[in-house]
Amino acid sequence: MPEMENTRGRIIQEAAVLFTNKGFDGTSVRDIAGQTGVNLSLISYYFGGKQGLLEALVVDFLEGYIDGLEAISVREGRNAFDTLMEMAEHMLLYMQQRHQRARFVLREMTLDSMFVRELTSTYLMKEKHLYSLVLQDGVEEGVFHPAVSHWTIMHFRSMVLMPFLHHQYVREVFHMQPHQAPFVTLYLKEIRRWMYSTLVTPAHTERRGTHPVHF
Repeated sequence: MPEMENTRGRIIQEAAVLFTNKGFDGTSVRDIAGQTGVNLSLISYYFGGKQGLLEALVVDFLEGYIDGLEAISVREGRNAFDTLMEMAEHMLLYMQQRHQRARFVLREMTLDSMFVRELTSTYLMKEKHLYSLVLQDGVEEGVFHPAVSHWTIMHFRSMVLMPFLHHQYVREVFHMQPHQAPFVTLYLKEIRRWMYSTLVTPAHTERRGTHPVHF
């Protein structure tokens, strides 16, 4: 059983690389089988074909992504600011460790299809709900400004996802590599600075004795 899961995971990983570099239409099942070193029939057995493989790849990515956010959201003993920062760190590390798959999935989620609509209602609405709970907690704690809204979720989420959705832009314009280890540490400092300047009340900043990070 573990061997089957390893083979399935390897097929998904190699498919993500090929889909990212050659596009979904430009990649054949034979390409994936050759890159993975498995028989063509095994891909049909696991996924039912290339479309099934694409769907499995996206769902597998989103399930791990959302499960991590949910686990963080229910931990106790921290304020909303620290919870949101831990969510940001989870998202960045999760995508960094799967950067080829992240680029493909994030691009795929910008398309308008029945599959993407189903994913949105299943996973992205849950993501929004988790963020809403944390922001609401932050307002009740006096950590976040009362004016935070669903637009805040969009801004926060876009900021975290952008380096992996627009990997080439970050690489060519900012000369940074999101898939390399130092990036997450540096980018979390920027997210923290943004949160202090946008979300956090002055009273909370003074209580913690913490100030925004400047470069």
